[in-house]
Amino acid sequence: MKITPTVEEVAAGVESWAREVGWKTVGVRFADEYQLRGGGDLIPPATDEQGIRNAKQRVKRIFGLSGPRYVRMASELSDVAMDALPRRKRIELEEPKSPELAKAKVMESFGAAMSAVAVRCPTATGKLNQLIDELQALIPIAELLMSV
Repeated sequence: MKITPTVEEVAAGVESWAREVGWKTVGVRFADEYQLRGGGDLIPPATDEQGIRNAKQRVKRIFGLSGPRYVRMASELSDVAMDALPRRKRIELEEPKSPELAKAKVMESFGAAMSAVAVRCPTATGKLNQLIDELQALIPIAELLMSV
């Protein structure tokens, strides 16, 4: 079931994405999506280095929510943000209890745990515990799918 995330949740998703790929990538993707929708004054086109730098700064400021003005702008841009986000991040916000997301988390945890065990990493136990947690979260979803 899809839900509509709050501005704060969208901002957290944008911040999380930026930690993974960098604000430059986020700014460019955001500016491109914004321009596809007709553009405006909030985010400049990222067509050159200056535009990329400005888009990066604007997105970072707006989704930093550091004041009522930026919260208002973030509200106006929430739909753009959702379309700019990678599919996985969007699903985490709109469908946090979806079977697809639960399966993806199990597969990621399994890969991380097996890699850690294979190289005898000191964090292997933690990775295995995370895998167990993800598998336990998948049990009610699997039971629900089996009963349909």
